[in-house]
Amino acid sequence: MDAAIAAAEREHARKKGIGRVILAFVLMMVALTFFSNTLLTLSLAQVAVEQPRAGTLSHEVTGAGTVEPAETADLYVETNWAASEVKVKAGDKVEAGQELVVFKTREAEDAAKDSQARLAQKQLSLQKLQESYADAVRSGGDEKQLRSISRDIESTKLDMQILERQIAAMQRQLKEFSRLTSPVSGVVTAVNAVKGAAVSSGKAAVTIADWSKGQLLKAVIDDAKASYVAVGDETELIFASLNNARIKAQISDIRDAPASSGGTAAQPGQARKEISFTLRDERLTGGEAGEFLITKKTASFRSVLPNEAIREDEKGTFVLVLKEKKGPLGSEYVLQRAAVQTGDADDQQTSIENGVSPLDKVVVSSSKPVSDGERVLERSGA
Repeated sequence: MDAAIAAAEREHARKKGIGRVILAFVLMMVALTFFSNTLLTLSLAQVAVEQPRAGTLSHEVTGAGTVEPAETADLYVETNWAASEVKVKAGDKVEAGQELVVFKTREAEDAAKDSQARLAQKQLSLQKLQESYADAVRSGGDEKQLRSISRDIESTKLDMQILERQIAAMQRQLKEFSRLTSPVSGVVTAVNAVKGAAVSSGKAAVTIADWSKGQLLKAVIDDAKASYVAVGDETELIFASLNNARIKAQISDIRDAPASSGGTAAQPGQARKEISFTLRDERLTGGEAGEFLITKKTASFRSVLPNEAIREDEKGTFVLVLKEKKGPLGSEYVLQRAAVQTGDADDQQTSIENGVSPLDKVVVSSSKPVSDGERVLERSGA
């Protein structure tokens, strides 16, 4: 009897020990599974997401340029007379009618007097020929003699016409170019006249900025940006040299930028546009640097996303959408590729024509590179 009881107690103890071993094994497996899952979770990329929403785009057009006169008066001279006195220099303010340059005209005046003397001589020669012709007619001269005298008369008349035109041109030049005066009130921007020398051919003796006609500021921008502005648009130009003064201006012209335009060099194949602004302010004297910022808002789009959400590969444009999957240890998040069709875009956002819904959570940033099908963690506060 005692032996049977002892045997039963040993069997119970054995089963209890086996149960403890099994329980310990199960607990260890659970702990290992949890620990491995925790390590895996710590290695996953964290992603921030946004849902598509309705919104507008803001296109910003920025640039800079320098002030120049809207109109300039280039004063040329037709003669090669040397300047005897240059009365202005670049930067001088002048009034309409003010004397700018005086030229040496003694030789030109003497040449005009010589031509007048030759004209008088020709006049005397003509009178003499006319008398000879009359005498020949009275004395019954032959036809050959009369024709010769008649030709000499016509030749002398032509010589006189040439001299008369030369004298008229000399007198006009003496009147117009002996003293160069300003036709407008403004500021002298260039002087090519030098005392004692003639003005170089093809160059204006003096150039004057006519500030009464206002000022211009020209800037070069990318062709893509130029589509968001138009002639007639108004904005404000900011001038740092005038304590950041804001001066109203209006776009007066948009054209292809010349190859020699300043600003950032265009990449090969990148078109550029030159925008001209008209403005008027008495504080401006020319050469001041001005900056502008023009913002144009679009109509509302049904769906927009940050530019960072838009991705491209050999298959086209797409976004990564965060999908939730239920697992034995809770929810898991996996990325899914969604092809999208994009529309307009600004520097911050892109409009989405189709491919995602307002309920989709789209990845906009991640702690490390991610791809389609990858398991990730959703960043807190995203």
